[in-house]
Amino acid sequence: MQFSGHSNVGSVSHDPLGSENDMRRPIYGVLLAAALIVLVAYMALPLGCSRMPDVRSARPLKREARIDPDYTSLVIPPNIAPLNFRIMEHGRDFVVRVSSKEGGKLDIHCPDRTCRIPVKFWRRLLETSKGGTLFLDIFAQDADGTWLQFKQVTNSVAKEPIDSHIVYRLLSPNKATSRIKGIYQRDIESFRESAIITLRDGTFTCFNCHTFHQHDPNTFLFHVRVKHAGMMLVMDGETRKINTEQAPMFRPLAYASWHPGGRHIAATCNRFLGHFPANDSLYYFLAIEKRGDLLVYDVEKNSLSTTEAVFEQEYIETHPCWSPDGKYIYFSRGKDISVTSPKDLVKSKFDMMRISYDVATDTWGSPETVKAYSELGLSCAFPRPSPCGKYVLHILADMGTYPIHRKSSDVYLLDLETKEHRRLDAVCSDLAESYPRWSSNGRWFIFTSNRRDGMSAFPYLAYFDIEGEAHKAFVIPQEDPANFDTFIDTHNVVELVKSRVNISAFRLAQGMKQPPTDAKFPNPPKVDAYTGATKTQPDGY
Repeated sequence: MQFSGHSNVGSVSHDPLGSENDMRRPIYGVLLAAALIVLVAYMALPLGCSRMPDVRSARPLKREARIDPDYTSLVIPPNIAPLNFRIMEHGRDFVVRVSSKEGGKLDIHCPDRTCRIPVKFWRRLLETSKGGTLFLDIFAQDADGTWLQFKQVTNSVAKEPIDSHIVYRLLSPNKATSRIKGIYQRDIESFRESAIITLRDGTFTCFNCHTFHQHDPNTFLFHVRVKHAGMMLVMDGETRKINTEQAPMFRPLAYASWHPGGRHIAATCNRFLGHFPANDSLYYFLAIEKRGDLLVYDVEKNSLSTTEAVFEQEYIETHPCWSPDGKYIYFSRGKDISVTSPKDLVKSKFDMMRISYDVATDTWGSPETVKAYSELGLSCAFPRPSPCGKYVLHILADMGTYPIHRKSSDVYLLDLETKEHRRLDAVCSDLAESYPRWSSNGRWFIFTSNRRDGMSAFPYLAYFDIEGEAHKAFVIPQEDPANFDTFIDTHNVVELVKSRVNISAFRLAQGMKQPPTDAKFPNPPKVDAYTGATKTQPDGY
């Protein structure tokens, strides 16, 4: 399919018709008819005849133009929204030519330095260019009227698509708290965004840890804290509210992961300590986990299961995730340390662990160390096995399991066959990366990064090829790329889903207002959440 043309902005204006003199109405009618004829004739002209600057004699330059966001040398999905950008160069006028060998070209006039690529053209271009290459030619007019052509930018189009939607929390950070605005979704094939659940009556409520079963938008959960507290299960349009805080649990469930079969949920209950450094104006909040225990919730039986091996006080278990075969639960584990001053925080180090669990027989295995990162002076967070089962995507930082503000926080990959780990340099920055998540086909992953300003985190995508290499990461595109400079909220817990979440906010709100059903805990361990394991007493005591 070949197509080409130009994109430009034109306007037609006229004075409003008067009514003071009836004799003038026929004249105005003739003039209006003539204007309409001219307008129709203008619109019928081929796009090639529009008022597009002539750049055919542009003088070539040896460097690429600086653009924001940096959409250069990428591998992009064939179903991503237009990569709109701003040209960060001097000049009095600009033209951008978007093209591919397979899909034609389009010249876009950008007098305000902002390149907005028409959606229909972009979709056709990507569809015809799967497995091919896109080109960006950027032209700038100098002060003396000379046109300059920067070095051509090339981006590859992958054959494999990415899941079409993302779901995330939005937070409004400040120096004391992070105000939770709600859970939202974005169609990343377009720019459509909508709220899934918010609370607008002014009271404080925390929505957190939203988790989907196999990227299915019809089966997910999220937790509600404070007002309307409970675990909200959403399955095929129906909602259930569960109270999971059952003795000897000290908190309700939090971090969660659905078993591939859809009936069981691995989750942890956690307690945090917060610290607000007085001498740091930017990285203002540190958090350390002081309690964390691992359980499995059976959706059909409405019951909880655990073992003393992962429900005790010596270690803190957190960030669970099932292996793709459903046989193991991967998680982070660290020793509970005494915290008497901020200096003690650096002692908080977590290893990557796993434990077997048989969903058919409710049988737990013993914890296994996958990688002892604490011995390397590092701390592991958010382990996520790949859909193929060969790798584990995770975060490594200098301390703790709450790395969203840690400069040391980077995305790493562990090869489960060789046990070798490596920093994914193509996707990392000098600031914080967090919350890595795979796409359903394993060819893409998403994570958050606050690399733009050190505070507000945005979702970034990266291609993961069949050789196990990650390619350059890029931020989710915006309809107006200037939005990156004015958007002050932060994205949190970004999940990829296969399509739109269609349950209405009204139905979710109604479900939240219902009283929760208490989960059953038929065989709780003999562990008190505050004092540790119960001591064995003599017979007859």
